[in-house]
Amino acid sequence: INHHGLKMGKKTNVFRGEPLVIFFIGMAGSGKTTLVHRTSIDLSFIKKNHYIINLDPASITCPYSPNIDIRDTIDYKKIMKEYFLGPNGAILTSLNLFSTRFHQVKKIIEKNELNFDYILIDTPGQVEIFTWSASGSILCEAFSSNYPTIILFVIDLARSINPLTFISNILYSCGVLYRTRLTSFMIINKKDITSMDFLREWLNDFESFDNSLTKENFFAGTFARSLALTLDNFHKKTFFIGLSAFSGIGAFRLLSIMKRVNKAFKIQFQLNLENYLSKIFSKFRKKIFEDKKIELKKKKTSNIRKDQHLIVKNEKKQDKTEYFFILEYLTALKIENDKIYLIKII
Repeated sequence: INHHGLKMGKKTNVFRGEPLVIFFIGMAGSGKTTLVHRTSIDLSFIKKNHYIINLDPASITCPYSPNIDIRDTIDYKKIMKEYFLGPNGAILTSLNLFSTRFHQVKKIIEKNELNFDYILIDTPGQVEIFTWSASGSILCEAFSSNYPTIILFVIDLARSINPLTFISNILYSCGVLYRTRLTSFMIINKKDITSMDFLREWLNDFESFDNSLTKENFFAGTFARSLALTLDNFHKKTFFIGLSAFSGIGAFRLLSIMKRVNKAFKIQFQLNLENYLSKIFSKFRKKIFEDKKIELKKKKTSNIRKDQHLIVKNEKKQDKTEYFFILEYLTALKIENDKIYLIKII
């Protein structure tokens, strides 16, 4: 750990750009914390600076040393006693309280953002934080508005042998995707315990998964079958990778994917930004042109009105002058008539 508090290898490799933010989300016991630790070790090995944030207030021990830890500011057990909450309610409340101070965390990250390549965020096993809770939306939006952000949804391979458990995991990952609207990847963890061939077959072939569900001869099986048909497109479009966070099998493949995603994100972001700016500039130019057109029209109108006013004014002046000439002529004519009349009388 260097003076910035960054996890790193033997040499400092400062990345001049925006770090990639990675949320590790999944059910309790799926191996999120172990995967964060494994990713941290691998990143240090390839000399990539990274930042770790722990958002799990109920974790007793962490295999890694987080740079920012929710447990330093919020006492999970104290919240349970004060607000008369159960474990899940206390975790949700802890994250809601932490999100109110998240602007302070953001300032710390912004100061050092050029000094690291990745931000790893470990989350609690309560997936509802990211499906309907306000704190999940605040945290995701705070990062995604400033940095390229992805979600790694971790699934326990050993528990997914049951097709109903697997479909429930898929539903959760789908809910997180639609709630956060961020790029998501499925990480099939604990590959060292059992083979993931059956899961690969389920994800690539709907009929195979449907056949495994037909063994469940009750309402849940029928319901899961209809859900599987609906989520078939989601399976095909969502990238998944199998690994073992404990033994490290497939972990380097995850790093290469993260690297590719980071590059693609920046290229795509650059293109989107250029398109967005070009649209704004074209609208701005159009508005300036229209404003100038309106201004010229107003000037022309005002000039015409001025000319009309001058004409009317001149006409009025001319009328007055002519009136005085006529009056003078009539006065002179009357005087002459009066003179002639007096001469005739005399």
